[in-house]
Amino acid sequence: MISFYPWQLDAWSRIEGQSAVLAAPTGSGKTLVAYLWAGLLDREGQTRRPEERVIFTAPIKALSNERYLDLRGLGFEVGLETGDFKKNAGARVLCCTQEIYTLKYAGKPGIRLVVDEFHYIFTDSRRARTYVDGIRATSPNVPILVMSATFGNPEHVRSYLARVTGRSFALVENEERATELVFREKPLVRPGEVRDALVFVFSREGVKELAEQIAGVRRPLPREMLDRLEEMARIFGVAELPPPLYKGVGLYHGSLLPKEKLLVETAFRERILDVVVGTNALALGVNLPAETVVFAQLAWYHDDRPLSRNEFLQMAGRAGRKGHFDTGYVTWIADSPWENRNFLIDDLYRDLLFRTPEPARIDLAPAFGRLLREETTPSSEAETVAFGSLPERDYRDVYTEIRAALRSVDRWVKRLVPHHLRRRFRAVLGDIWFEEMEVGENLQMAWLFCEEGRPSSLAAATIVERYERNRLQALLKIKRFANALPEGYSFARMGELEAEVERIDETVFTFEECLQEISESRSETPLPRPELLREKTRSASGKRKGRGAPGRPDGAGSDATPEASVGGGTSPSPEEPRGDAKKGKDSPKGKKKKGKSGEVPQGAFYSPSRSPKRRPRSRRRSGGR
Repeated sequence: MISFYPWQLDAWSRIEGQSAVLAAPTGSGKTLVAYLWAGLLDREGQTRRPEERVIFTAPIKALSNERYLDLRGLGFEVGLETGDFKKNAGARVLCCTQEIYTLKYAGKPGIRLVVDEFHYIFTDSRRARTYVDGIRATSPNVPILVMSATFGNPEHVRSYLARVTGRSFALVENEERATELVFREKPLVRPGEVRDALVFVFSREGVKELAEQIAGVRRPLPREMLDRLEEMARIFGVAELPPPLYKGVGLYHGSLLPKEKLLVETAFRERILDVVVGTNALALGVNLPAETVVFAQLAWYHDDRPLSRNEFLQMAGRAGRKGHFDTGYVTWIADSPWENRNFLIDDLYRDLLFRTPEPARIDLAPAFGRLLREETTPSSEAETVAFGSLPERDYRDVYTEIRAALRSVDRWVKRLVPHHLRRRFRAVLGDIWFEEMEVGENLQMAWLFCEEGRPSSLAAATIVERYERNRLQALLKIKRFANALPEGYSFARMGELEAEVERIDETVFTFEECLQEISESRSETPLPRPELLREKTRSASGKRKGRGAPGRPDGAGSDATPEASVGGGTSPSPEEPRGDAKKGKDSPKGKKKKGKSGEVPQGAFYSPSRSPKRRPRSRRRSGGR
């Protein structure tokens, strides 16, 4: 039986049967309020069959997977649909991405809709359009619950949703966390001091280097923990483990395969890993209970600005979790070499502690597919975008931007397509336009369909791969694209594409079975809590250095005290690149891989003119990264 905090029952009594906005900190228990509201739990904490179908949406597949598993654990019949994976989609309770809801379920009667992590749309205009279109298209008789930990000003979001949907929304705010959150006044001086923590740094290269530094001053994990880690890796199909994992330090960023993320998440929850170094992907709600959040960086590389107060609180809020750590701590690494060199992390941290949360901002992207198919006009679309933005935008500015973007597409068509094929090409481009893709991808997909009629899905994935972090992401994007194609369009060799997905990462389709095997294989005997730090001087006991397990770094899993070395034991060899051989989108120096010169446009071709201005820089520091 589930028990509730008083605020949860009070919140439910205030929003029962209504559309509502629920604002509550990370870890405060807002999910249970959603279960009460949806009719999945009664006030005694007993599960019950909902009177209507319940749909939970999330911004990313990992969160839909997690909600699915949580509800399955409570005994519900649950379906899952994420665009590249579908299981039991007709179930009474469905977990899906917002794109799936907007495409397939918006407008259907007899459901209750829960929209989680709504703050995700504040920085992504393309995803914002999907969210807003889906919420606006929801049947008037279908109640909607919108949830987030960081709305900025929740009343602004409530009034915005009321304005764009024409329905009333109740508002419930809870500012009390289930655990205390303490912001440290003094930083960590050395990365090796990090314990039981999530550590944020905003580049793949930075994640790797910082994880190596933390691991470099640690002992290898005890043999029992290493055996368990390698058992998990075998179940998930991870053939090679990064060396920091053997010392209890995980890595987490957008370029990892799903099976690699699952390994880190599961090993962290079992406390085999006690530290995870990652990008802001760690802040997206994945269940990783940590005592401390450590910032090694507080300013973005990609747009050269500090974190907003809301972004800072979203990440800091990951510290502390009821039942694990009753007090959460937030701190930073002093004079961090991973900070954006235009800022000083010490100044940024202290400034963010006292800054006022920014109001929510929603910028919608135009529906270019509908514009190209002439289902709407630039003037009508400008009205939709201007009215649907928060704060509401000037119609004339939006109209000018849309016309400029359409002219840009037209220029590329004239540049790339022979004159006698342009009419056909424009028709195909409008038909197959996929909002998830950039303009260059859409142009190349249209050319494939014009040239081949029914092109190879694998050839399409090869084209898309230059826009993605790895091959798997390209394959899955084509799978989602194929599912969204209108009648009359399809890819050949989809079976081969799915086989390649399975070969690269079987957990895309079997994550539930893998997690079940992990659970069943877990010993009831607690694993030993390791002595993590190396001794400063080697014991004079004359103990013989042990031999590591197969595939482990030398000495891992042995009882020997490893030799301490300056800088740690997992630095790359001189022959290896210092960072990633292929830098990702989240690297400070990384850029998207380009095609041939002049082939297709790269990057976004539509950008709202009111994107956030850069804040004044702190004093420039010499040196640094």
